[in-house]
Amino acid sequence: MTVAPLIHAAEQTYRGSITKPEHWDSFQPRCGDVLLATPAKSGTTWTQSMIAMLLYGTVDLPEKLGVLSPWIDGGFGTLEDSLASLDRQTGRRVIKTHTPTDGFPVWKDVPVIAVFRHPLEVFLSLRKHLANAMLVDEHPMLGPVDQALPDFLETQFDSNDVDSDSLASIIWHFEQVALSKRNPAKLVLNYARMSRDHAGTVARLDAFLGTEASPELQAAITQATDFGAMKTRAADFAPEANNDLWLDDKAFFAGGRSGHWREAFTDDQIAAYHAAFESLL
Repeated sequence: MTVAPLIHAAEQTYRGSITKPEHWDSFQPRCGDVLLATPAKSGTTWTQSMIAMLLYGTVDLPEKLGVLSPWIDGGFGTLEDSLASLDRQTGRRVIKTHTPTDGFPVWKDVPVIAVFRHPLEVFLSLRKHLANAMLVDEHPMLGPVDQALPDFLETQFDSNDVDSDSLASIIWHFEQVALSKRNPAKLVLNYARMSRDHAGTVARLDAFLGTEASPELQAAITQATDFGAMKTRAADFAPEANNDLWLDDKAFFAGGRSGHWREAFTDDQIAAYHAAFESLL
C-alpha cells in the first residue's frame, strides 16, 4: 500500500511515564491506516477490536489484538516489535494511542477515530484497572473514593505528565480532538451511545472506514465484540496481554456498563464533579 504523505507535523509534545513521543519519529503509516486516539479507559479496546475486524474482514484475527494493533507511543514492549508487527501486515492497520491528536502528525488518507466516555465512569474503570496492574503497588486513585475523587477532579493537566489521568486530561483530549479542525478525516464516538446501539456502532464504523462489510459480517462482529464474548477471550483482547501486564486478563473486562456511575457516588460528589467540569471546559 502507498505510504501516507505528511500534511502537518505534531504541534505539541506529550510525555509521561508510559507515553514516548519519540516513537512517532519511527512510524510511517500507509494510506488507509486508522489511528485510534482515545483517553485511557474510554472504550479503546472495544473500538479497536471492531475496527480490526472490519479491516481484516473477519472476526478471527490472525494474532492477539495488542500485537496487530500496537500502542505505538506506549512504553510497554519495544518499538521494534511494534513496527515489525505493523510491517508484517499487508493491508490496512489500526494503531492505538492515548495521545491527543495535536501530539502526532496528520497524514493524508489516515483517518482518526476517538471515543469519549463519561469521566466518572473513566474514574471507576481506572481504579479497577490500576488494582489489576502488575506494576502498580500504590497510586492516589486506589485510595478511598472520598480521597481519590478529589485528586481526579483537581489534578491539573501537564503535557509532561500525560499519563496521570484526571478530569483535566480527559477534557484537554476532547478539546484537541472533538473541538479542533486539525484532522480533516475524523470520527468522534460517544461510549454511552455505542453501548445503547452496538450494532449501529459497527455499521457507523464500517461506513466511515469504507470497509463495505456485509450485513452478515457486521452481525458477526457485533456478536464477537459483545462484552461477555471478549471477556471469555481476554488473553486475545486485553491490551498488552502479550506483555504480561495484568494480574488477571479477564479482570480487565470487569465492567463496561454505561451509566453505572450514577449508583457509585453521593449527591455531593456528583455536584463536585459538575463544578469541576464546568470550570475546565
